[in-house]
Amino acid sequence: MSSEDLESTLEEEKAKYAELEVLYQNIIDHSTEVENELLENNKKIQMYMDRMRRYLSPQLYEMIAGAEVETAISHQRRKLTIFFSDIVGFTTITDSIEPEILSDCLNKYLDVMSSIAIKYGGTIDKFIGDAIMIFFGAPTFENDTAHALNCVKMAIEMRDSLPALDEYWRKSGINHNLTCRIGINTGYVTVGNFGTNERMDYTIIGGPVNVASRLEHASEPGGILISNATKSLVDEFIDTRPKGEIVVKGVHTPIETFQVISLKNEQEKKENPFLKFDNEGFLLKPLHFDKLSTDPEEKLLMRFALEKALAALK
Repeated sequence: MSSEDLESTLEEEKAKYAELEVLYQNIIDHSTEVENELLENNKKIQMYMDRMRRYLSPQLYEMIAGAEVETAISHQRRKLTIFFSDIVGFTTITDSIEPEILSDCLNKYLDVMSSIAIKYGGTIDKFIGDAIMIFFGAPTFENDTAHALNCVKMAIEMRDSLPALDEYWRKSGINHNLTCRIGINTGYVTVGNFGTNERMDYTIIGGPVNVASRLEHASEPGGILISNATKSLVDEFIDTRPKGEIVVKGVHTPIETFQVISLKNEQEKKENPFLKFDNEGFLLKPLHFDKLSTDPEEKLLMRFALEKALAALK
């Protein structure tokens, strides 16, 4: 091969290499554009998912995001424990408080209640103003006792969280004694997707739902009223007091009701009920002593508490 031919071949190879280099750079540029577009789309998808998360209970969100639940009109019969609550006298303060302050305080209340509900595994069905509807047992199922117990534990913690929220309300300018009514019932309901193919709502319907709502209305301010159906599942763990029967429209027999007092704790029962210890010492509860009606055991406990208090003061 002559030098002229060799030089011509080299020029051709250089031209091919230059074309390949341009093609490679075009591919790199295009892939970078595609990658950037994918990253941008993923950010948008994540933003939409985060927004959707705010409108759904954690259980339902996880099942939809993981494609574990049918997004079609469907439902089933299942035994659930249903919770209703509302703020006592909330309607009367709506006209006397600035909307911005009221909205802030209500959102704070709902935020705390929602966090407690999520902690105990409740499915938040809906907020209706200050009212809250929650159910246990769907879309994920454990067992009837666990659902009822978690619901009652949730209700107790919600009730106990109100003093701190009341202080927040008062600092915000709402001089209203923040108390709630709570009703809980257990029974077979229809749960699933209701609505149309364009707009669906994952919720529950049935007689037990109406009973739970009626229990909430019948509860005294600051009380947790449960049905016998719920009590039978949690009786081993919860102290209750009979509150009589209520009649619910559509239910043929009266509903036996019980007021929730507290969680049963055998250790606390063994401790002196008149003396409460904390990290810094102890608090002697105010006592009303009536020697005619006070039994000997209570007298002994009072004496022990007094001796403890006097010994600590020396």
